Amino acid sequence: MFLGVLWLSILLLGYTGFSKYFSAHKIPATFLDVIYATIQLVVLESGGITSPIPLEVEIARFALPTLAAITAVTTLAIIFLEQARQVQLRFIRNHVVICGLGRMGSLLANGFIDHGDAVVVIELDDGNPRIEQAKARGAIVLSGTATDSIVLGQAGAHRASSLIAVCGDDRVNAEIAIRAQQVVKTRRLKPLYCRIHIVDPQLYELLVNKELGGQDFSTIRLELFNVFDQGAKLLVQEFPPFNPDEEGRGSHILVVGMGNFGESLIVHAARTWTMEHPSSDHRLKFTVIDRDAKRKCEVLSIRYPQLPKRCELKPLSIEFDSPTFHRADFLFSGKKSVDVDIIYICLDDYSQGLSVSQALLRRLPHQQIPIVIRTQGTASLAGFLSSNDEGRSAFQHVHTFSLLDRTCTPDLLSSGPHEYLARALHEEYVRHQAKAGSVEGTASLNWTQLPEPIKEANRKQVDRIGANLEAVGCIIAPLMDWDSPPFAFTHAETEVIARREHEGWCDDLRREGWVFASGLKNTKKKTHPDLVEWEHLPEPEKEKNRAPVRELPTFLTRAGYRIDRLA
Repeated sequence: MFLGVLWLSILLLGYTGFSKYFSAHKIPATFLDVIYATIQLVVLESGGITSPIPLEVEIARFALPTLAAITAVTTLAIIFLEQARQVQLRFIRNHVVICGLGRMGSLLANGFIDHGDAVVVIELDDGNPRIEQAKARGAIVLSGTATDSIVLGQAGAHRASSLIAVCGDDRVNAEIAIRAQQVVKTRRLKPLYCRIHIVDPQLYELLVNKELGGQDFSTIRLELFNVFDQGAKLLVQEFPPFNPDEEGRGSHILVVGMGNFGESLIVHAARTWTMEHPSSDHRLKFTVIDRDAKRKCEVLSIRYPQLPKRCELKPLSIEFDSPTFHRADFLFSGKKSVDVDIIYICLDDYSQGLSVSQALLRRLPHQQIPIVIRTQGTASLAGFLSSNDEGRSAFQHVHTFSLLDRTCTPDLLSSGPHEYLARALHEEYVRHQAKAGSVEGTASLNWTQLPEPIKEANRKQVDRIGANLEAVGCIIAPLMDWDSPPFAFTHAETEVIARREHEGWCDDLRREGWVFASGLKNTKKKTHPDLVEWEHLPEPEKEKNRAPVRELPTFLTRAGYRIDRLA
C-alpha cells in the first residue's frame, strides 16, 4: 500500500511538471502525450527535454527510476521469500499445523511460536488480515482448504507433531481429522496429535468413542477440545461459586447469558458441587437470565439428568435492555435484601456484557458481590475498570475473564484427556509401588521428571483403553450423569484387561528391539525379565497391571467420561 501511494504521488508530480513544461515551451500535447512522457521517466527516457525544466519534472525523473528499482527488489524479495518457505516446508519436521486463522487460530499460532515451535497455518481466506501478522511472527501460511488431502500434505501433516483444527465449523474440523488420518499413513516414532475443536454436543458424543477407543492410534491420536468447556472449568476454579469448606448451604448463582459458555459454566459448577459435597442435602440455586432461558434450561436438564436433582434452576426470559432487567428485582429476596452470592456475565457480545454489568452495579452500589464478565481480551477493559478520582477502584468486585486468551494456549491444549490419563496411570503406578515398599527407578519420579520414552509408554497404554474395554463388552461415553453409581469391573473383566495390557506392553517393547533376559532390566542392552507370556509373569507383576484397571473408571470419570456395558 505504501509503494502504491508513493507511485501515484510521483506520477502525479511528473504529470504536473510535464504539463507545465509543454505549456511553457508552447508544445502542443494531449492528455495522453503528457501521460506517455511521464511514464517514460520510469525507464530513464525523459524525452530529451531542455531547460528550463520545472522542479516537479526534476524530482520525478530521479524519483521514478529509483522507485521502480525499489519495487523490483521488493517484488523479487517477496517471491524469493515465498519460494524459500516452500523449500522449508519440504524439510520441516515436528512442527504444528493449524487449520484456520480466526482469533483462536491466531492466538494458538502466536502461543506455539513463543513456545519455540515451528508453525504452519492453512487458511482459506486470502484476504484475512491475520495472515500477514502470522507471517511476520515467523509462521508459514498456505492458502487453501484444510479438508483437501493435497493441502495437508503440502503442510507436512505427515511429519508434524500436532495438527489443530479451529476452522469455526465443527463438521469441517471433523472432516480435517478424517483427511489427516488418510495423509498420515505411517508414523515411525509417535502418532500425530490431531486436536479438533467441537462445540455441538451431539457431534461431540459421536466422536468421543473415536477419541479414546475405536481407532488405530498408530497414526494419529484424536483429541476433542472445546473452549467453552475448558473456560468454564478454569472460571469455576478461579472464581468459585461457593466456599468448598462450607457444608452448611449452597450458593445462589446468577448467570446472565445462556449461550455455550453459560451452559458449560452451570454444568461445571453443579458437577464441582456434587463432587465436593456428595452427601449434602443442600442444592445450588441458579437464576438464569436469557431471552430463551426456559427452553435452554429444559434442554440442559434433559442432557444432564442429575442437574435438576442437585440444583435449582430458575429461568427468567428477559430482554437485557428491558425495564424489568434494569429494575433487577431478581437480585433481592422478599425482604429486599441481596439474595445473590456471585454473578457471572457470559454474553457473547462483550460490549453488551459491560452494559449489563453497569446496570447491575447500579442496583448493588454498596454490596460486595463478585461480578465476573466474559471479555474479548485482557486489555479491552483497561480503561473501563479504572480507578475513580478518590484513588479507589470503582469496580473492585468486578473481574474479567478473557475466554479465548485463557483457553487458546499450547499448555492447556496439550493437557487433553490422553495426557491426563497417561499422567494418572503413572501416579497410580507410583502409589502401588510405594504401597509395596519400592520407590526406585521411575516410581520415584513425578510426571514432569519422567523421560519422554516412559511418558510415551504411558500414552500408548491410554491408546489401548478403547480396545481393551471392547474386549469385555464395554465402551466409553461422555459423562452426563455425574451422580450415577461408580462403575466397577468384575474379577474376570479385570483379569482380561490386565492380560491384554501386558500383551500390548510386550508388543511395544519388542517393536523397539527389546528382548527377554532374566535378572534386572537393562536399558542399554534392551533386555527385560517381564517380556514373557501372562501365565509366566510373577504374581506381583500381574498385580501391577490389575491395579490401574481397577482405577480406570475413576480416571475416566475425572476426565469427563464413563464406562458403559453393551447390552
